[in-house]
Amino acid sequence: MSKRVVIAHLPWEGKDYLVHTLVEGERPVELTALCREKETLLGNIYVGRVEKLAPGIRGAFVSFAEQQSCFLDLSRVKEGYLLKKAPGTELHVGDEIVVQIQREAQKTKLPSATAELSLSGSALALYYGKPEISCSGRLLPEQKKRLKELGSRIFPELFGGSLPFGVIFRTASADASEEEIRQEYLELSEKLARIVQYGTMRSLYSCLYRASDAVPELVKRYAPSVSELVTDDRETYELCREYLERHDFHDCRLTWYEDQLTTLTKKENLENHVKRALDKRVDLPSGGFLVIEPTEALTAIDVNSGKQLGGRKNTFLYSVNQEAAREIARQIRLRGISGLILVDFINMPEKEQEERLLGFLQGLVREDPVQTKVVDMTALHLVELTRKKIRRPLAEQMK
Repeated sequence: MSKRVVIAHLPWEGKDYLVHTLVEGERPVELTALCREKETLLGNIYVGRVEKLAPGIRGAFVSFAEQQSCFLDLSRVKEGYLLKKAPGTELHVGDEIVVQIQREAQKTKLPSATAELSLSGSALALYYGKPEISCSGRLLPEQKKRLKELGSRIFPELFGGSLPFGVIFRTASADASEEEIRQEYLELSEKLARIVQYGTMRSLYSCLYRASDAVPELVKRYAPSVSELVTDDRETYELCREYLERHDFHDCRLTWYEDQLTTLTKKENLENHVKRALDKRVDLPSGGFLVIEPTEALTAIDVNSGKQLGGRKNTFLYSVNQEAAREIARQIRLRGISGLILVDFINMPEKEQEERLLGFLQGLVREDPVQTKVVDMTALHLVELTRKKIRRPLAEQMK
């Protein structure tokens, strides 16, 4: 199935959004929206100041700009990130520390930050911390073995026998050549080294790295596997052109869209795709439908058959639930839903069918690049899932 990345302007409720879409066949499978008037903070690196400690939850509240704060998990803070520090080994109020926004603000919660600074490419992710080599859990055992051997051989030699940063081989590294991995490592390590070196000289609230100035995450993640990248945004086009040339992604055709008669948004039907992704009801081909209801604590998804049952009831119920599971996995990824998700499938009388459905759903969520787990079925026959929180869901991005 062909894959394309489409990045286009979308006017929405008086604001200008840049919508990033991964399209498989003719259907979008990922949607993110960036308001041009409201910059995303995700991935940005700042010089912050500790404003308040929360020992009970091993955390601290750190201001990173005027009137803007984030929550920092202290269990993963190391001395090397501190710029100005009071005497002693513990972190104190008033200490200055370099932090990276790890998760965007979610509803009433502040953004989450980490002191483990990291930069990602298409094949690698580098982080400032323990100098070790690890691999994505999605890679096969033989791929992990090959890549770790490759990394152990080439990374230290590039830095005089030492490994200054930790390295994670991402899923796309399985298809990358040794030269591509070598070049990406050099690029990321030089950039991260500059951030670490010059961060100690910068004043409070300085932004050491702005992720929005970088290549869009969808492009970095999927450039090795998509056939085309099309955009109507000139700045995005130039960023992507340089990125594709630098990494020799010749199989990915970059297209600058310019048509006086039809906008890229209309051509790709993006407005409709966004509207559907914001609608709480999702129709299924069988006549059934899903109702997706986000709440403060979780997202509830209800599966409805939508019509009277007849004939082989058990078989019909399972087929509707299977169809619903396939669409639920797609909608979770499409809408960027995260945290706790409870699914109320149609009740089935046979335990074997429930177990088969759980196995089917587990297979579907493994395709999600964001860590997603089918936990179990509760005593009330609700299926519990969790999905790692990284960015705000589409519904919040469009507010």
